[in-house]
Amino acid sequence: MRKLWLVLHLATAPLTLAQVTPPPAVDGPVEVLTGVYLLNLNSVNEKDETFEADLYLQFMWRDPRLAHGGTEPLTYAEEAVEEKLKEIWWPQIEFVNTAEPTITNQILAIYPDGQVGLVLGLTATFRSDFDLRRFPFDRQNLAIKIQSFISDADKLRFAVNKDYLGAKKSNTYEGLRVKGIDASVGTVNLDGIHADFSEFRATIDVERNPSFFFWTVFGPVILIFLLSCTVYLVASEQLADRVGICLTSLLACIATQFALSFSLPQISYLTVIYWVVVLTYAFIALNVLFAALEMILSGRGREWRKRGKVLFGVAVTAAYLALVGAITWF
Repeated sequence: MRKLWLVLHLATAPLTLAQVTPPPAVDGPVEVLTGVYLLNLNSVNEKDETFEADLYLQFMWRDPRLAHGGTEPLTYAEEAVEEKLKEIWWPQIEFVNTAEPTITNQILAIYPDGQVGLVLGLTATFRSDFDLRRFPFDRQNLAIKIQSFISDADKLRFAVNKDYLGAKKSNTYEGLRVKGIDASVGTVNLDGIHADFSEFRATIDVERNPSFFFWTVFGPVILIFLLSCTVYLVASEQLADRVGICLTSLLACIATQFALSFSLPQISYLTVIYWVVVLTYAFIALNVLFAALEMILSGRGREWRKRGKVLFGVAVTAAYLALVGAITWF
């Protein structure tokens, strides 16, 4: 959307073009060497599919017009960086998947040979596509996308600086473990504009720590099902009591799922944790079905009913636990 505004603006205000410093005259697009260092992963919001991170970003390019006769680089910091960037060509960095990034600090260095280095300290909330099918045993690639606001792929091309690519080993966010960070460069086409832009994409590889969900979701849901299995200890004639036990267990399971729904987006597929809840619904219903069936077949003799209770109760419980284990493991 911002690039569309730019195209319309340039078309209606051609005088603005004179205020934009043209890129350096080189063969092909200007190469902008880009690196990213993850300082902290502050939070992850699965419901909004966003994450907040503190980053250091480095951009390096060469502009022969800025070469000077000094022996040390010309260095600018904070507000002086913004003023200097108004005078020279620079990549006009745009963070595609965040709305309002906060620049915490910045430094610009211009070397005697015309090499330019820009380092930004950044805190931002980024949007990213989450694949939650294995939640809470999932592993996510959190994306940071960078493009040039003005220069298309014919004028600018990003490249990965592997010497400036990494992540702090200890992060402040406990829900996910940072396993590493990688980066790639590609070309994207903006629909409706028919323009290609070079895109730098950094991906933070994170693995979820499921311990919290074992105690708050899996444990209570499994316990609810086991409590529903007490129907096998109630006399067959007390059908209302047996159905009441199952109904109470079902309502408790529904309440657990309802509370969990506030932390996940409205996705069209079932996550692992929801599969376990659905499985619990089915087996509680199976307990009700057995109670009704036993009542119907009560005329077959007391010995048959006693054995049926034991066998069916053990079989249902074993099948449930085996399926829960299979869902969470695979």
